[in-house]
Amino acid sequence: MYGPQCKRASASLLLTSARKSLILGYVAPPLAEGKLPTELLERLLRHTSHSPLLAVGAQPGEDAAVAPGAKTLVITADPITFTDERIGAYTVAVNANDIVAMGGTPVYLTTTILLAPGATEEDLERIFLDISDACKKAGVLWVGGHTEVTPIVKRTLICGQAVGFLSGTPLSTGGARPGDVICMTKWVGLEGTTTIARQLPEESLEVLGSRAFDEVLCWLDIPGISIVEEGRALEGLALSSGHDPTEGGVSMGIQEICRRSSAGAVVRYESLPIREETHLLCRHFGLDPMGLLSSGVFLFTAPQTEAELACSELGARGIPCAMIGQILPQGEGVWLEKDGSRQPLPWSEQDEIVKLKRA
Repeated sequence: MYGPQCKRASASLLLTSARKSLILGYVAPPLAEGKLPTELLERLLRHTSHSPLLAVGAQPGEDAAVAPGAKTLVITADPITFTDERIGAYTVAVNANDIVAMGGTPVYLTTTILLAPGATEEDLERIFLDISDACKKAGVLWVGGHTEVTPIVKRTLICGQAVGFLSGTPLSTGGARPGDVICMTKWVGLEGTTTIARQLPEESLEVLGSRAFDEVLCWLDIPGISIVEEGRALEGLALSSGHDPTEGGVSMGIQEICRRSSAGAVVRYESLPIREETHLLCRHFGLDPMGLLSSGVFLFTAPQTEAELACSELGARGIPCAMIGQILPQGEGVWLEKDGSRQPLPWSEQDEIVKLKRA
């Protein structure tokens, strides 16, 4: 059900930037090092957000954007360093997700885009289109930043900085209490699985088969690695903590909740939503799904009744949600329960996907 929609979206996104390259075998010349030519920058900045809310938006020669604020802000910054394919979508998601995980609404995004020598206008337009498309889907205003070609990087690097508004109490990672239910949306290793398939397509295709491979590629768009919809669905509910599990996956996300909350936990393996595609790729490459990049997953805790309500609200919007464990008192450990026995839940600040680069 995901395949055709994903392919149409990707084709639409790349059509404009690819059109010139398809005409008479045109090969675009590389961009010169340093700041972009003004005419090119003016054209690219049309993809940034233009809204009556902005007193000053992204324009050549302007040093910053001027926009209205709120009494309480949520501020974050995150770079994308592990891939340069669909890097714009990743940039928007990881920054917006951090704000949602704190109970806020992402509003503004700025970007610092550093391109390696050899990058072309088409490469850059593809990135701008990707960021613009992701911002529109997330309801975020892309208000500017900086772009240049520099030999300091070997491939494209984007550093995103996002600002969100908070109307209530922050949903911190450290708010979990003994007896709370641990919940998660979507499935374990969502981001890491689609990243593996994109970085190692031939081997992944052989492991998964063509149909499953195509579907995994589409996970970046459907269901996507954004948790903005989760934030909208859960607004107003009395959750005790929230977290966006990125590097180190769901395991590290739970460990961080417990560490910040001075609590323990037990996670039921049988309750964990792990897709067969993730199992297959992780088994083939020798990876632990629980330690695999999991942007797109929202981890949260809540008392039993509130957790059930949260799962119901998410389900009504077509967002899968599972109750996977329970918070324990401090000193009782952090456990993974499987087949009736407990073993320590792995702690690793380094993501499993790093092992692929070492192989």
